[in-house]
Amino acid sequence: MPRFLRLIGLLALLWLLAAPAMAMAVPEAPQLKTSVQHYFDGLFEKLANAAAQHPTPDTFRNIMKPLVKDIDGLYGATLIDNDFIIRQVYFRRNFLARGYDLKKVEELDYFWKQMHLSPSPQLSEPGHGSLLQPRLIAMRSPIIENGALTGVVSMMIRTDAFLKATGLDQCQAYRITCRGQEAESKGDLGATFQQVHLQLPATDWLIEYR
Repeated sequence: MPRFLRLIGLLALLWLLAAPAMAMAVPEAPQLKTSVQHYFDGLFEKLANAAAQHPTPDTFRNIMKPLVKDIDGLYGATLIDNDFIIRQVYFRRNFLARGYDLKKVEELDYFWKQMHLSPSPQLSEPGHGSLLQPRLIAMRSPIIENGALTGVVSMMIRTDAFLKATGLDQCQAYRITCRGQEAESKGDLGATFQQVHLQLPATDWLIEYR
């Protein structure tokens, strides 16, 4: 048999052997729940660390740099004042966002109200994205001084990075529902699928997948 044909046969055999392993990559529900919780716990720990240092527009980048350097899929981070106006950005390429009033974003009304009423970490649902804006998940942590809200540290992660980190990227289909509304989906779930319900900062997620 020519060497080329033997090589093709070997590659086909390796693919067949790998196929069952790839099929097993989809996490079981308890494993997925742990992975999602662990993923966000780690990111919120970094945000809380930054907020505890009471960043200013002048110190924000230096404070964030050691905390975000190893985060896969980081799209950006912002320093927001207690009137919900962006005062500083981590990546200089996002400089146009400085001065933007987030109260103009209707989808954030609930979160901003909750941040004032009870300052605490918040997780937004995955954003749908557009031609100019990638699919993102936002996290926020309050800056508290003398018991009062003085600002917010925010971080945006690409949704694809979250899916990869938790194993959802291996699924044939999934649907993520946040606070009762579908936020992210892929494929057809069909009649048989697994599901995980999580209580996350300022929100709840239902993840259905197969």
